[in-house]
Amino acid sequence: MATLPSQIRIAELDYDQILANLVEFMKADPTFSDYDFSGSGLRLLSRVLAYVTFYNSYYLSAAVNESFLDTAQLRSSVVSHAKMLGYNSHGTRSATYTANVTMVMSNNAPATITLPKNTQFALQSNTQFTFYNVEDAELIQNTSNTFIYATSNVTLVEGRTAQYRFTVDTNDPTQRFIIPNANVDFSRLTVRVQVSPTVNTTTSFTEASNLLLANSTSNIFLVSEAYDGYPELKFGNGIIGKALENGNIVIVDYYISRGAAGNNIRGPFRINDTIAGLQQGVTDTPDANTTPSIGGSDIEDIENIRYLAPLTYAAQNRCVTTEDYKSVILQDWTEYISAINVFGGEEGDPTDAKERPTYGRVYIAVRPKYGERLTQATKDAIIQNTVKPFSIVGVIPQIVDPDYVYLIISTRVSYDPKATVLTKQELVTAVKDAVDTYSNENMEKFETSFRFSRLGRAIDDADASITSSLTQVEMQKRVVPLVGKSNSITVKFGAALYKVGDASVLLEPTSHRFDYYDHDGNYYTNCFLQEIDGVVSVVGYVNSGGTRSLVVVDDRVGTIDTDTGTMVLANFKPEAIEGGEIDIWISALPLYSDLTPHLNRLYTVDYDTISVELIDNTTTLTPSNFYQGGRIR
Repeated sequence: MATLPSQIRIAELDYDQILANLVEFMKADPTFSDYDFSGSGLRLLSRVLAYVTFYNSYYLSAAVNESFLDTAQLRSSVVSHAKMLGYNSHGTRSATYTANVTMVMSNNAPATITLPKNTQFALQSNTQFTFYNVEDAELIQNTSNTFIYATSNVTLVEGRTAQYRFTVDTNDPTQRFIIPNANVDFSRLTVRVQVSPTVNTTTSFTEASNLLLANSTSNIFLVSEAYDGYPELKFGNGIIGKALENGNIVIVDYYISRGAAGNNIRGPFRINDTIAGLQQGVTDTPDANTTPSIGGSDIEDIENIRYLAPLTYAAQNRCVTTEDYKSVILQDWTEYISAINVFGGEEGDPTDAKERPTYGRVYIAVRPKYGERLTQATKDAIIQNTVKPFSIVGVIPQIVDPDYVYLIISTRVSYDPKATVLTKQELVTAVKDAVDTYSNENMEKFETSFRFSRLGRAIDDADASITSSLTQVEMQKRVVPLVGKSNSITVKFGAALYKVGDASVLLEPTSHRFDYYDHDGNYYTNCFLQEIDGVVSVVGYVNSGGTRSLVVVDDRVGTIDTDTGTMVLANFKPEAIEGGEIDIWISALPLYSDLTPHLNRLYTVDYDTISVELIDNTTTLTPSNFYQGGRIR
């Protein structure tokens, strides 16, 4: 009596193991007891069966993975799941630049002239970058030179203009309105619908912001990503939104963008277009204070979509919790924002000197990707267009700038020169890069603490030749006063300050000092702030008889609380800042080794201020009173 073959093992997913299981299964059947599975035709059949099994298992595994947002790998799958959660991924976005425009005309008759929408501006230093004004702009005649016309705050958008047309065929149920370009700026589509090829009447359609307000006659459209980053337009069905009619021509004007490559451009630009009577058209020459082009981004990364889609769904189109605010803002402004923190006024008012609670407010601290602060226009746009439509009644949202505290890192590194192939300068650079990497990975965000021990570890691990290090961390505030005018300024270090005996808790700077008049009208240069018994005064050096001595220029310009690290300056009137700079640097040592930010405070490291001193550990070391760290919390 023949024995039944054993059951085949089906748990393996590897091709070779599947093949081995098939062969083992068939060998167990007496029917195939005399077959040679290594060289017979049955071997080929076994391989085919193993391949089919392996292919099906891979297909089913991949299909199951693509069925969930967390495990999907294809962009189209991630985008589709995000849509189900109410999140629309964005494509490439164009950078914007706010410019002051001056035009020299051959005719001075009109008092004003109009700069037409989509006039091309080319970057003078690189004509590959072109920008266009998004709206008509009115330029006003100069009273001194009537051939010159000028205006300010013209919004320019990066890219090149393009147009695509669709002819509506209502008899084709599969028709889709997809623009075949992955670099289209989704946010700046202009859509018009022409009645027919023979009737040129057009109607403007706008992107829907709230479908609850739409009816059967609303001229609206929706835009979303179709596949490969291509934008797809969808129109109404006659119930929600006006339906298109057979033979209509959909005309779409858009910008083809370079994405993130268009950021951080300051101009100047010249008008590179034909305008009647135009002799020359330029934007202002930028300086260090000019805000560069911002907001450009490449097609949204699938990991960002995966992260934001559940947050958007949880927010349910309303801002109640802090995470709601973050998700709503990041959905529209991800390309602008490097870090964001949202907190209620009950936690403290960052605009108050003592940070006392203010109820009924929500504060939104935003660190931009470019520059240190958002422009007022960007703040207003975030509040009015993004936050307020979803915020609840009775709560006032307010965007506040980050309160930067710069950590000035000075380190003495002991190393063995025989244990490294790096030169001294290369080793210094390696240590500075290690500090910078630590800052970027562990700080630079709201609500992330500075840990002194981890910084020391990062320095010691910068190169195998480093045997030990001593590091000093200063906290520095950078104040921008009105020069030549009286200032009232609150400076918040945000931590207790280290004070030794009667010495000033404020450190003597070597740069970014200021000039000051004393009460008798005497002028002093390179002055700085000094603290004695909690009172802040202005001091400076004078040379008399070959002796350099420190004198008090103004004995009381403010007070400082060393326990909280808060300094209040009143009637502070600097006349000029050293080196033509715009800010005064004020430094102090922290009492504690670790620093934890609060509210809108953010710790950061300025790479240019990192100081590294190398010490050869093969030589005799002298005693050092170099301050390291502070108390452990």
